[in-house]
Amino acid sequence: MSNIKAFLLAVIISIGICNVALASNFPNTNLNKDNIANFYDFAIFANNWEKTGAGLAGDFDDNNTVDIDDLMTFCLYWLSQYSEYQQCQRIDLDSDGIIAFEDLAKFAQNWLSTGTGLIGDFDTSNSVDYNDLSTFADCWLKGSRPESIWEQFKAALAAGDINTALTFISETSRDKYAEIFQIIGSKLPDYAAGMGDLILKSESEIEGEIKYEMRHQVGSETYLFPVIFVKDEQENWKIERF
Repeated sequence: MSNIKAFLLAVIISIGICNVALASNFPNTNLNKDNIANFYDFAIFANNWEKTGAGLAGDFDDNNTVDIDDLMTFCLYWLSQYSEYQQCQRIDLDSDGIIAFEDLAKFAQNWLSTGTGLIGDFDTSNSVDYNDLSTFADCWLKGSRPESIWEQFKAALAAGDINTALTFISETSRDKYAEIFQIIGSKLPDYAAGMGDLILKSESEIEGEIKYEMRHQVGSETYLFPVIFVKDEQENWKIERF
């Protein structure tokens, strides 16, 4: 059987069995970076079908070949939509939700090193080199930290902008807080002024959840209130409870 016939047969088989739910940390099958995995990405994938080598577009399992396993992966995430952070998630070396100096420090530790399984070898070429640096640079400051989400949330409340403030709330909690903010009404700026800085309490045992405490000062007394952040389907931090 020719390569093209084998490829088409594999496509048909894969599409027939790909009715599954998406995982939270799915591989980036959005090869042309337009935020959705579709036929444009499939064309890139097909161009590398059964090729071998490091850094191949479509080699989702990093085994240096684009094969049936990669096709299965592509099929599983067909038409999946990707946030900027999801497209760069593997570059987030400390998994804090943003590609920043902490990741650069980890990347720099292996600069120009050679070997297998190196942190920072994004194209699996067994070398951390300028190609990997280019990949890192493309993802610089993609993503967000809960602290920055909190500050933007407070700023929206201070401006009395309920609709914007609700975009920082998780979908499961949004209706509840929409009702609360409507009740507070014109006093929202005062309400926001009483919301202090965040103190990291702990990483939750639940994946995609992190716990903080909000510092609230009343005279000489300091009060701490729990603030819970969760990740949505696009891997963005949202406020679950405060």
